[in-house]
Amino acid sequence: MTDAELASHEWWEHYKQLVNQDDEMQVRGHDKFDDNFYVEIGDDRFLIQMNSGQVKGIVPDPGMNHAWSFGVEGDREAWEEFVQEVPPAFNHEIIASHYRSAVKNEPGHLQLTGNNKKIFQNFRAFQRALDLMRKAENNGGDL
Repeated sequence: MTDAELASHEWWEHYKQLVNQDDEMQVRGHDKFDDNFYVEIGDDRFLIQMNSGQVKGIVPDPGMNHAWSFGVEGDREAWEEFVQEVPPAFNHEIIASHYRSAVKNEPGHLQLTGNNKKIFQNFRAFQRALDLMRKAENNGGDL
């Protein structure tokens, strides 16, 4: 685990660097992933501002002047499971977690919200961005 608490300013800065330096993200996101998304961890919401597959900014508690196409919501415990180095079944990737939450009404999983078309147009880059949260949490990268 990283020394920084999940979703702290320091944690998000490390995450931003990981995304922006990730070779795989450059392939998946390159010049096409420009849709902002939010991450809701319990009562805290963070806007991830994307531009050409790069994180340009992270805004805590975004307001009416901020725009996003989609988001991921879940309680803190679900996110803590998701970012584990080896997460438990159904919290290991976003579609499995969303299915458990949205279709089966099971608590403790993440749920996608927003524009479904935008989610799936950007899905591979979006999924990689979420996977890099796991790397950030587990002290990944040479930063």
